[in-house]
Amino acid sequence: DASISDIMEDMMSKSKANFLHQQIDSQVFPSDLHIPHFSIESGPSASQVLVMGPDDYIVAVVSSLNRPFGSGIMTSSGILLNSQMLDFSWMNETEDHSSSSLRNFIQPGKRPLSFLLPTIVRPSEGMCGTYLCLGASGGDKALSSIMQVLINVLEYNKNLSESLSLGRLHPQLQSNILEVDSEFPEEDISFFTTRGEHVKKVEVLSIVHGAR
Repeated sequence: DASISDIMEDMMSKSKANFLHQQIDSQVFPSDLHIPHFSIESGPSASQVLVMGPDDYIVAVVSSLNRPFGSGIMTSSGILLNSQMLDFSWMNETEDHSSSSLRNFIQPGKRPLSFLLPTIVRPSEGMCGTYLCLGASGGDKALSSIMQVLINVLEYNKNLSESLSLGRLHPQLQSNILEVDSEFPEEDISFFTTRGEHVKKVEVLSIVHGAR
């Protein structure tokens, strides 16, 4: 699908990343100025299986029923079926009255947008470098959490166990609220509030598991 591959190339482009970096400043803007308000169902939890073995083999598998008890349908063998169909955008049917994303409408052979993010990192060339696999729960908060763990490991050279235990934040773009967990440093919270951010404390944002 060219529409998807073009977006992927854009996301991986260093020139695009540099352009977006130049747009960042200390001013807080309303969310409707820079993002479309599309809705997607956010599953509350997920299960991960992360395996690292010999010969450069890494496997990261993340699974979720999407909602408690999934679709509410159980097979005769006792298996609960998930409700991943709710991850598609439905015409005129979003819980928060937001717009429907045309790219996420149901089509034959198509998978919906999902917050399940099994992540594998390995050297781009050769055998020497960082090998890492991650998985997270928390719906839309999973991406923020995985990115912060990756930054701590790859950019700040922290070990994985420390990176998993550090406090994390998540920007709720639709409501302009910055959520932080119970481990997030108070001095950093003060920094954001002085910039005009609306900070909300929660006990846990997302549970991240990893292997290195």
